[in-house]
Amino acid sequence: MALIVAHRLTGLIVPASLLIVLSIVVAAAVIVGAVLLLVRGYTDDLSRAEGDLANLALTLQERTDGILQSIEGVLRDLVDRIPQASLRVSEFDGFAASQATKAVLVGASCTLPQIVRIDLVNARGRLVGTSNPRPMSDPIYLTGSSYYQALSTDASLTSYLSEPMRIRTTGKKVLSLARRIDDTEGNLLGIAVSTIDLDHFETLYKEHLRKPSSAVTLYRRDGTVLAHSPHSERALGRKIWKPDTPLQRMIAKNSPTLIRDVSWIDRQERLFALHPLAHHPAGIAVSRTVAELMAGQRLEARVIGFMAYIMGVAVDTASLLGLRHVRTGILRAASESYLSRHDVLTRLPNRPFFIEELRRTYLASQRAGTDFALHLIDLNRFKDINDNHGHGAGDEIILAVARRLRERLRKGDFIARIGGDEFAIIQRPVRGRQQVTDVVQAIQAAMKTPCTVGSTEIDVGLSIGVALASSDGKTSTELMRAADVALFAAKSDPDGSYRFYDPNIQDSRAERRALEEALRSALDKREFELFYQPILDLGTNRMWGCEALVRWKHATKGMIPPLQFIPTAEESGLIGPIGDWILEEACATAMTWNLPLKVAVNLSPVQFKRRDVYASVTKALTLSGLPAQRLVLEITESVKLTEEATASLRRLKTLGVGISLDDFGTGYASMSYLRSFPFDKIKIDQSFVRGMMESSGSRAIIKATIGLANDLRMSTTAEGVETQEQLNALRVAGASQAQGYLIAKPMPREALEAFMTEIQNPQQTARAVA
Repeated sequence: MALIVAHRLTGLIVPASLLIVLSIVVAAAVIVGAVLLLVRGYTDDLSRAEGDLANLALTLQERTDGILQSIEGVLRDLVDRIPQASLRVSEFDGFAASQATKAVLVGASCTLPQIVRIDLVNARGRLVGTSNPRPMSDPIYLTGSSYYQALSTDASLTSYLSEPMRIRTTGKKVLSLARRIDDTEGNLLGIAVSTIDLDHFETLYKEHLRKPSSAVTLYRRDGTVLAHSPHSERALGRKIWKPDTPLQRMIAKNSPTLIRDVSWIDRQERLFALHPLAHHPAGIAVSRTVAELMAGQRLEARVIGFMAYIMGVAVDTASLLGLRHVRTGILRAASESYLSRHDVLTRLPNRPFFIEELRRTYLASQRAGTDFALHLIDLNRFKDINDNHGHGAGDEIILAVARRLRERLRKGDFIARIGGDEFAIIQRPVRGRQQVTDVVQAIQAAMKTPCTVGSTEIDVGLSIGVALASSDGKTSTELMRAADVALFAAKSDPDGSYRFYDPNIQDSRAERRALEEALRSALDKREFELFYQPILDLGTNRMWGCEALVRWKHATKGMIPPLQFIPTAEESGLIGPIGDWILEEACATAMTWNLPLKVAVNLSPVQFKRRDVYASVTKALTLSGLPAQRLVLEITESVKLTEEATASLRRLKTLGVGISLDDFGTGYASMSYLRSFPFDKIKIDQSFVRGMMESSGSRAIIKATIGLANDLRMSTTAEGVETQEQLNALRVAGASQAQGYLIAKPMPREALEAFMTEIQNPQQTARAVA
């Protein structure tokens, strides 16, 4: 028989089971109230703190990734110098122990300050070559190292980042970045190992610690702590998380996120901003203690504590003691769920939340027979805003755009921030294309007013790609791809800022991605080749030198000129290693010439952004033995003369390297460029030379440029000389050098040697250009 509770005052009889249910309902209401109050507390100061953590994690991720990429580049260059095609496993030991290889290892280890040493390990795990000046006495085997075990057993692994260790003799903390060396058949020849000084990472991280409880951790994807600041001896080499914790699950997802968890290092609950590295199986964790973050919200904490106490009493009354232990887990889970599903800056849903909502909306529209529209929105030239006004201004712009977008949407629409400058809108439901167009036009109208950051007004443009669920995709994934194709078409169209998806739109990105992969393969297969175009000295009528021009000798398409692949190489970042190869190859070739001629090499603007140009040039000079005075670097006005770039160029000039300003007269900043840096030479663009015989304006520009160069004590090279009349006119105008098809076309290395043999005196040179 069910228990009955009699209410003596009213005579009502209430079953005990109903009382339990009511207690549970009260407890649940209290939990919901507490969670809502906790979520509401994440505003103002806390929101800014979260944004700061996320931004710092991104900054340190980029810096750390850049350092490791530079070290990886050194290893890649080193491996490229090993004759893998002609070297057998049995010959690797002798090659690695040779004095020539020793010199290469020493030079490579001096390239970056983070590198302590570089070693070569053979396929059996024995150390056979090293940059360490001390000679090796007894054989050293490294078969127990994690990088050897990983790279020797898994042929699919190219590189491996090891756990940290301490060198006994010096006490220095280091970790290893190793790269596998295969022969042409894929068999293991050996391993190139760079030993990295951890002090560089810990010093970098320490410089960014602004709050008392702040901490920065460099972790490997398996959770191993590689570096930690403030320094913690017990942390290095240990796991950053304990098994089956929120932090472990978020690291496993390998995506930028915020998460609350208890740190085993100091036993305190912390808010972690996680950001994985882009090119290595590791990540950055920046954290602060929750106690410090919540210092200004003690009242709400007391209210939550009081509610939790009432909940406990209600649960006890209902005799459901198990729920009391669940309370903390519920609060933490709610906080974790909210932070992992929302963007920390705008408080909008993030990409995972959006993908989930898009899938749910698509299924619901299929069942109900309704239609909806997907808008993908991208800010135009947002990178320029960050570069010109700072990342703080960029954040203000993102907040302003998010606010204006929200104000133009209906209650049932869904908006999310799915990337740095990307937003997505699910417009639901829609009845016809015109309704979708109205929303697009409303968004465009909202952005006609400039955004104000401080006292500066910044115009912000948007590109919008639109896809309709009823016609543009059989699944939510297909619909997302359709909207993405439409967005790319909108960004590529100078006459329109939005596009509806059309099956006839050609997505050129697939072709570009294929070209990127082909370029990566070409670099590995050594398909690039340098052609050299002679430059004539007009004062002596002798060869001044040559300009090195890269060509791609494709296996099926033949010789591909640089204009067809250099832009893609720049966009993908491959111009860095390609540019380093060009420098080294050009310098090495110049050392084979019988005459002490100069060699000119073009530098891409991307090399200044992603590469240490000074280190690349000095490495090429060291490896080849070419005197610095015989190398000329050509840059265009698209290279921003930042403080760092200018410092690198000045250091190179101090070495004796010549610096030339290419394509002079075609950009808007030429005069300011000449004032900003003391160039050695100005190259007059071929467009003026080709038109000089018919255009008085071109002749005037050439004459003025030569006069300006003479006043600034710079030489001049006129490009694109194709006729004897042009050459004679340039002599009269006072140009220093001439370059063009009249002198000679670009030619491969072997043909250049024959050309230089033929031209050994001024008379022969004069006949060659007559």
